[in-house]
Amino acid sequence: MKTLAIGSGKGGVGKSTVAVNLGVALARMGYRVGLLDADLYGPSVPIMTGLRQMSPETTVDGEGKRKFLPFEKFGLKIISLGFFLEESRSILWRGPMLHGMLQKMVSEVEWGELDLLLIDLPPGTGDVPLSLSQILKIDGALIVTTPQDVAILDAIKAINAFDQLKIPIIGIIENMAGFTVPETNETYAIFGEGKAEELAHRVGAPLLISIPLLPAIRRGGDDGYPSAFHSGDNAAGDVFRSLSATLMQVNV
Repeated sequence: MKTLAIGSGKGGVGKSTVAVNLGVALARMGYRVGLLDADLYGPSVPIMTGLRQMSPETTVDGEGKRKFLPFEKFGLKIISLGFFLEESRSILWRGPMLHGMLQKMVSEVEWGELDLLLIDLPPGTGDVPLSLSQILKIDGALIVTTPQDVAILDAIKAINAFDQLKIPIIGIIENMAGFTVPETNETYAIFGEGKAEELAHRVGAPLLISIPLLPAIRRGGDDGYPSAFHSGDNAAGDVFRSLSATLMQVNV
């Protein structure tokens, strides 16, 4: 099993949206994929997968230990802290408590056989990546950023943190790259352009994809029905199918 962390320096760049849709697209390619929502401060995967206000069932393994069963939906096995807390509850945890919860989410879940485990990290460079790197082997990281300068600067901080943890950067994913007006086909670079490609060159990692601003991607997250699960000639779904194919070419 390979473990890939999905991080960003800045919040609001669409990291969780990418994590969910990438996982779904990889599952549709035939890979056995788990998704661990480790964004302990703002777990949004339950909403994006239509599992809001749900609690996982438990089982007992051969050694008599209780294990949580991940939800299985859209071809993914999914565990999120959001399944264990009230949706509106804020979390104020010190390092040891945070580490303990992450340990529980990794070791006390009956993941079964997986080809890939995707970890949706919280934004920034806090304790979570450090704790996870001590709990399990992380094979690489994907960095999600928008093209704007402030997001790129924060992405560099996240990349430096992964470097300190000896976690290689597999690739850069540019999100919200531009919006095309349907009536005129004119594209506007609302958050700027070219910066993610510059970042990729700077850190020696490939720019895996530039994801445009597509309302269908936002709707999929709000409705709990990821765009990558759509079938047929769907532009939003095609974006993530392309990303998953590119990632496996780079990472296999």
